[in-house]
Amino acid sequence: MSSDLGRAWAFASGCCVCGTSDERQLTTTRLGTGDLVIVCGTHELMHRRAGKNAASLSELRGMVKNRRLGRDRRDKGDELGGELESAFSPQRRGLDRRRN
Repeated sequence: MSSDLGRAWAFASGCCVCGTSDERQLTTTRLGTGDLVIVCGTHELMHRRAGKNAASLSELRGMVKNRRLGRDRRDKGDELGGELESAFSPQRRGLDRRRN
């Protein structure tokens, strides 16, 4: 298995997940096939913490994609959260209590 990762131009393509191309952020991670791929530090950390080694580039992308996209984290709350939200909502405070 030969690798061009030691060459200066190898990192020019950027992170294979998000595309960031700032070389200060780039590193490598090894897929299950043994191939090294270029990723940013964030995606390398997420891959390492995933608990399993991605077998392919598409699997790596699926494992470390932004999990917050398409999901509203405010859907379900608890009682305390509801009370805090209502206590500090603009409707409750009114315009007369605004600071100048």
